[in-house]
Amino acid sequence: MNKISAFFLFVLISQGYLLAQQPDTLKGDLGEVVVVGYEGNRSVMESPGAIANVEPERITGFDEGSLLYGLNTVPGVRIEQRAPGSYRVAIRGSSLRSPFGVRNVKIYWNDIPFTEPSGSTPLNLLDVINMQEVEVIKGPAGSIYGAGNGGVLLLDSRQSEEDEVGAGIQFGSYGLQRYSAYAQSQFEGGNFRFNYSDQQSDGYRQQSFFNRETAELSGRFQLNDKQIVKTSFLYSDLHYGIPGPLTKEQFDADPSQARQGNPFALGSVEANASIDQQTFLAGISHDLQISDNISNLTTLYGTFSAFENPFNLDYKKDSRKSGGGRTRFYFDTNIGEVRTRFTVGGELQSANYAARNFENDSSQVGALNFDDEIKIHSSLVFLNTEIDLPNEFYVTAGLSYNRLEYRLNRLVTNLQGDVPGLAEKTFEPEIIPRIGLVKKFSPALSVYGSVSYGFSPPTIEEFRTNEGSIALDLEAEQGTNYEAGTRGTLIGPRLSYDITAFYFKLDETIVQQPSDRNSTVIFENTGSTDQYGIETAIDWAVIRNNSAFLQKLDWTVSYTYHDFEFKDYQKEGEDFSGNKLTGVAPHIFVSTLNAKTEAGLYGSLSYNFTDEIPLNDANTVYSDSYHLIQSKIGFQKEILDNLILDLFMGIDNLLDEKYSLGNDLNAFGGRYYQPAAPRNWFGGVKVNVEL
Repeated sequence: MNKISAFFLFVLISQGYLLAQQPDTLKGDLGEVVVVGYEGNRSVMESPGAIANVEPERITGFDEGSLLYGLNTVPGVRIEQRAPGSYRVAIRGSSLRSPFGVRNVKIYWNDIPFTEPSGSTPLNLLDVINMQEVEVIKGPAGSIYGAGNGGVLLLDSRQSEEDEVGAGIQFGSYGLQRYSAYAQSQFEGGNFRFNYSDQQSDGYRQQSFFNRETAELSGRFQLNDKQIVKTSFLYSDLHYGIPGPLTKEQFDADPSQARQGNPFALGSVEANASIDQQTFLAGISHDLQISDNISNLTTLYGTFSAFENPFNLDYKKDSRKSGGGRTRFYFDTNIGEVRTRFTVGGELQSANYAARNFENDSSQVGALNFDDEIKIHSSLVFLNTEIDLPNEFYVTAGLSYNRLEYRLNRLVTNLQGDVPGLAEKTFEPEIIPRIGLVKKFSPALSVYGSVSYGFSPPTIEEFRTNEGSIALDLEAEQGTNYEAGTRGTLIGPRLSYDITAFYFKLDETIVQQPSDRNSTVIFENTGSTDQYGIETAIDWAVIRNNSAFLQKLDWTVSYTYHDFEFKDYQKEGEDFSGNKLTGVAPHIFVSTLNAKTEAGLYGSLSYNFTDEIPLNDANTVYSDSYHLIQSKIGFQKEILDNLILDLFMGIDNLLDEKYSLGNDLNAFGGRYYQPAAPRNWFGGVKVNVEL
């Protein structure tokens, strides 16, 4: 396996070298990338932070049925899939405390806070069709976005400047069926767009079925030369199975099996372990130019969700309502001859959950364990300043004030030793500063540095655990991040690079502990971590030549080096200080080739090496490293006036690696492994018509 991977890397390097000897074909202009960043909306070359933009071609570049491909090409970012639809996102190791779900990362969709007030994000409600591009801010961004030491993801819906309709169909291994459709209509002063997707599969493992249907309607309305209103409506119906983790022996014997039962817990099939969730979201944004120098952008939203989760140990049924808004005022001025922008704003979120926990009676709702009414309030106000100093120095400095309150009223309980009553937790207000400086030496080179503070309070799933505990003593994690980097272009605009080095110190680390009541986990603050890292991204437009047969060839490389360890960490009488941070691969390397020809043929080839990962705090169990190769070929051509046909097929896990794409950390009973599918295929057709 290692020889095959080494040969593959040699081929990639050789191809890049040989193509570099053909200067006449290397023509093109990639242009500058503009990012939102810290509300700056400016060139990434002038932004003092580790910010990456995942363009549409990467999001849909391999399999439109999954978010994994595009985000995993970003150095420092690892998105795991414990089962189809069960995502876990780690930015610089931020998933340490996440046995499931997306935590410690703040996510916005169309300017709407998609992360719930509790700190968890139902990212699996979104389909790839609901995204056009993703902006990734790595490291604490609390000075303007609030809680989350991992970073921020900014997602935008698909949009076009043309009247168009389109549809697609895709089939693949393990019963994969995917149907999509969209339509956009322009009118004077605005547009409407409708996106629809329906995806289903049986899954590779037992109890790994996946069904999701999404419908999105968005609109843009230019009221006058000073006002723009945008609307976003999303309905998502998600139902997927949870096969559960396996021991090493089970993983080796039959990785397709689901978790087996025992005298204390049901097996995943017997329990029908799964999540069934229906969510409706509505949001509206108002962009107002108040004067030549002052503008405002305000977003309001509301969500309603029904959540049902039969599990091996219990059966949860929730009714969830949340809403809130975010506003910011921009004031542009000149202080002397220095351009300055002040941004002042705030964000408010509230949620109300009716959350009931039952016994799981062989996949049916059993006796009530406890019934809680949960109210959550979070808020932040922020001030950010951008100063364009002489000699192309750019300073960004920000400060935010953050509050979070949990109010849990246990209406009924049948747990031993538990009583009904009100439990309240108001976390200490957090003041979060950040400062960054960029020196732009030329349009092709800039160097930056930043210092930022971050915090991450416990989510409601950590404050109120599955087995009924309420962690009133749990406090927010505290982190400080030091960062320096350089980015620029070489060979004209054809080759761009982005290199970042950082040191992140985390205190009051929230870690998992086994529960006394059953085999679930509880959480506590303990110790600290030291996290050093280097992240490198290279994008090379090797060929741009519309008059040649091979019109386009792109080569991208990303490399992540993370040296993370516990600095001061004791648990259950053992000292784990100096051990490697659980769940973090020290080395990840990703390389991708994308090609397009004049005849309409196109293809992509991607290689991912992920190093071994410590699976427990004692560092006595590691996952194996793996080499993942993915390939896709297709034919895209305008066959009639304004009608584009796209035929494609792809192979995932070309080397048929046996690996786990989402591991359970510090797992009870040695059940660490969530096996990924072996070699599998997909294929389909898409049609687009411009009207």
